Amino acid sequence: MRKLTSMFIVAGAVLLSAAKSFCGEMYDANVSDFPRVEGDTSDTQRIQRAIDSAPFGVVCIPKGEYKLDSTVKVVNAASLQMHKSAKFSAVKPMETMLAYDGKISWKHSIEKANNESLADHGMFIAGGDFDACGLADECISLVNYRHFTFRDTVFRNPKKFGLRVGDEKKSTGGYELIANNLYFRCGLPGLAGNVGMCIYDGDSHYTDCVVIDYTTGIHVRRGGSNRLTRCHVWGGPIPPPQKGELPEMLKDSICFRLSGGDAVLRDCYADTGMIGFKIEGNSRVLGCAYFNNWRFKMDNPTVFDHVKGKLLVSDGYFTKTSNSATLYKGNMPDKFIWRDNVVNGFKPEELGLPQTRLNMDSSASQVYDFEKPEPAKK
Repeated sequence: MRKLTSMFIVAGAVLLSAAKSFCGEMYDANVSDFPRVEGDTSDTQRIQRAIDSAPFGVVCIPKGEYKLDSTVKVVNAASLQMHKSAKFSAVKPMETMLAYDGKISWKHSIEKANNESLADHGMFIAGGDFDACGLADECISLVNYRHFTFRDTVFRNPKKFGLRVGDEKKSTGGYELIANNLYFRCGLPGLAGNVGMCIYDGDSHYTDCVVIDYTTGIHVRRGGSNRLTRCHVWGGPIPPPQKGELPEMLKDSICFRLSGGDAVLRDCYADTGMIGFKIEGNSRVLGCAYFNNWRFKMDNPTVFDHVKGKLLVSDGYFTKTSNSATLYKGNMPDKFIWRDNVVNGFKPEELGLPQTRLNMDSSASQVYDFEKPEPAKK
């Protein structure tokens, strides 16, 4: 019995050592040092204590399962270094699982005679796997940031937003977000209408992000000069409610919705959405592609829905795989430039593109003969 007890002590010490060594010495607080105490109803409280203990510091969150019954709030400019397998699950309804407000970081410089050099520009959120479980409206919200890094995080099953950047009701003054390798995935039915990433602020870069089975993949709702590079949005894996129906996440689906000013998409992929690119503000779509995976039986998609704003489409590759697909919907020839694109599967008479300011010669825009899509394999 004494040997068994010793083994448990040693094993526990090894696990604790591993948890603490995840961040090395580069942290100011470690959640492992903040166990649950009497009165705690979930892991929310101990995570909050760890964050509150490290203003302008780095909080280490090791690998593990963390249950949240209310919002974790960061208002003290702490940065979060989370293990890739630090898994957070909502266990009660709430607005946001993690709410980050960086206002104090730049307010500090204002209070010091507006000395910008005193602002903290090195804050970040890294890692973590957030599952709203159909209970939380949002996985994470981020407001009032300045040159902020967000990377390597997973967002699952929110009712409204995976990640909300900025605020719908007011300008939060956020800018220069550098976001990389963010992964959004819904696996629960009943969440149709949600948005993977909703952006209200501007002057930010989003790179190598993947969004799967959100009704709207990425929505730039407000803000200017957002750049999205190598982002991939697709839908369809969640089965339909009844056999023969369209998967719920494909109904009214939009891969990229661009409503802000001067949005630039480069090398992005709209993959199986009812609308590939919905344009509601000045936008450039460069080197991008659209494809409709016919196995989901979505027969009437639109690649470009040009509602308003100036639009430049260049160096793209857009494929028709269903009989009723539309390449372009809109009639604003004075606000539309189309050049050096490849369209595959659309007949020339099906293009529907305004003829003004188009570069449609054979060297610039190839048009292939229509081929009927193969029947889906059972």
